[in-house]
Amino acid sequence: MRTLWISFGLILALVLTACTGAPRTENFPKSEVPVSLDSLSDFKTPEQISLPPNLPPSSVDTVVAAPLDSTPTIPAEEKRIEAETETVDDADIYVDIPRLARQALARADSFYKAGTLDSALAILEKFSVLNPLWEEWQMQAKNLSEKIKASDSQKEEKCFRLLIDLKNAQSRRAAYAEIKQIADSVRTFSLNDSLSVYLDSMVNVAFARSFQKAQSARDSALALAREKADFLNAEKRLTELLLHFPDFADTLNLRGALVTVANLQQETSLASAAYWNSHDPQKELENARKWAKEKKWQMAKEMYQKLKSSNLRGDALRDMDSLYVDYCTEKRKNAANYFAEYKRASAKVQNKAEKLHRAIAELDACLEFAPEYKERSTVISNRQFLQSELQK
Repeated sequence: MRTLWISFGLILALVLTACTGAPRTENFPKSEVPVSLDSLSDFKTPEQISLPPNLPPSSVDTVVAAPLDSTPTIPAEEKRIEAETETVDDADIYVDIPRLARQALARADSFYKAGTLDSALAILEKFSVLNPLWEEWQMQAKNLSEKIKASDSQKEEKCFRLLIDLKNAQSRRAAYAEIKQIADSVRTFSLNDSLSVYLDSMVNVAFARSFQKAQSARDSALALAREKADFLNAEKRLTELLLHFPDFADTLNLRGALVTVANLQQETSLASAAYWNSHDPQKELENARKWAKEKKWQMAKEMYQKLKSSNLRGDALRDMDSLYVDYCTEKRKNAANYFAEYKRASAKVQNKAEKLHRAIAELDACLEFAPEYKERSTVISNRQFLQSELQK
């Protein structure tokens, strides 16, 4: 009977154990960890947690965490780290990432020392989450680096091609504007001092060569207008020079040369130009020279004026200058003779002043006949002297 009661007790104990079950272990769900490193700044150390005023200091170990939206007090270490990066304008991975890592580890260590292990583990788990992201960032950095290197290679190739173009342009003696344009394109790349000096020398050589060419073409166009009275072709050549050599427009005064041609053309009358449709310029030039030797001054002058609108304009201008010299030389000699007679005449001679009037008239004739006489200023000075003698 006693054995029966013991067996019954064992069975009852087994039944009770089966009903109540074994002691349960509490399983806390793990926190979902965001990927961004910026979220590490949301965790707070126990020192940053606000405590009720009546809570004893010994109860700090029982505090888990403060609400996430509370405003923490930044520790001195964090202030020092942030101060180190104040002068960094852009994000610096060598500064920012280690700073964030140190902050996260410091918070995890603080939670560990405070006994809040779950909060510490939540922070530490983020480091394992960052591992695949770090590999992805490295791959992106590698791809970007390859793109940059490829771009640099393309720039070097383009710069090399431009240098070849510059050398070829210099070999075929291209215009200054073309060589300067290529050189300016090369200067857009990072150049060393020797290459910059080389570009300067190439541009200077091209400038000197093109300047000499443009100057010669300008003088040739002006000579065409002055010597041959070919104003249309002269104007055409100067206009082409302005288009082909715009860099020398001011240096060579190409626009002023166009104005000169226009003035020369205006001086030549249409009637004089039409005269040569029925007359031989060479024959008329010979007649003008003959009249000049015969001192038929006015006839020679009129023919030279007509010849200025012919293809012998240059010869006419030179002969006109000679005509002015011969005419005024004779008139000045006459004036000198009259003045000498005036000085020799005694004060009693009634027509003594007439000698001065005749001398002045000779000089006036020179000034009127030869408005472009090279010694015109001297003649005017002599006339003023005679006028002062007359007033004594």
